[in-house]
Amino acid sequence: MTLELTPSQLNDFERDGYTIVEGGFTPAECDHFTNYMLDLQAGRTRVEGFAPRAADDWSRLITRNCHHPLGLAWMTDPRLRQPLRTLLDDEADGVQSMYFYTGSRQRRHQDAYYLPGCVSAWVALQPVGAWNGSIHIQVGSHKGPLLQKVDFREDASGNPGPWQGWQHDDAFDALFERNQMPELAVEANKGDIVFFDGRLIHRGGPIMQEGSFRHSWAGHYIPQSFNPWPYEDNPRLRVSFDGVSRFTPTH
Repeated sequence: MTLELTPSQLNDFERDGYTIVEGGFTPAECDHFTNYMLDLQAGRTRVEGFAPRAADDWSRLITRNCHHPLGLAWMTDPRLRQPLRTLLDDEADGVQSMYFYTGSRQRRHQDAYYLPGCVSAWVALQPVGAWNGSIHIQVGSHKGPLLQKVDFREDASGNPGPWQGWQHDDAFDALFERNQMPELAVEANKGDIVFFDGRLIHRGGPIMQEGSFRHSWAGHYIPQSFNPWPYEDNPRLRVSFDGVSRFTPTH
C-alpha cells in the first residue's frame, strides 16, 4: 500500500508547516504496535539493547543507532515513502524514532535544531486530544528563523552568537513570541499521520486528564543526499526505504 499527498495537503504543508493524513494506519496496526511496546516496557518481550523498565517508567523511548524490529518496520513502512520523498524533494533516510506512552509535555522546540533538514512523521496510535496531551504547533513558524546550535556560541572569530547566553528552551519561547503567529492544538484519531516541517515550532501540550496514556510514534527523516551530518558528536545510523543502512560521518 502506498500513500500520495493530495494537492490540498501539500498546500497545507507549505502554508502551515504541517498536514494530516487521516487513517494512514489501521486501528489493528496501531493496537498491535501499542501492545508490543507495552510488552517491551514490561519485559514480556525481550529485544537486545532494550532493557525492561520500572513499572511506572512511561518516559518516551528514543531510538537512534539501535532499533527494535517493529519500530524499524514502521520507520520504513512503504506508506511513508512517497509523502516523505515529496516533502523532502529526495529519497528519505530515517535517522531517529520516538515512542511516546504518554503526552511529552516537552517545551517548545524545532526538530531541525537537533536533526538538520528533517521532516517528521507523527502517528497517533490512539485518539489524541487535550485530555491526554495533544501537540501544540505554531502555525506557519517554519517560514521564520531556525535556531541552530552555532547561534548559542562564539564563531571562529570570537564573535558571540545571536543567542549566546540563552538556555535553548527559553530561546525557543522567545522566538515563539517574536514570531507573533497563532498556536494550534492538533487533535488526531487513531491511525492519523501528521507530517510536519522540522523548522515548525511545537511543544507537548498539558495533560488535562492525569494518568492518561497517549500512545504515539514519531519518525524523523532527512534527505538521502544530506551529507555529512553536522552538529552531532556521534555518527547517525541512516535507514533507507530500500533496506540499506549506513552511518553518516560527522564534521
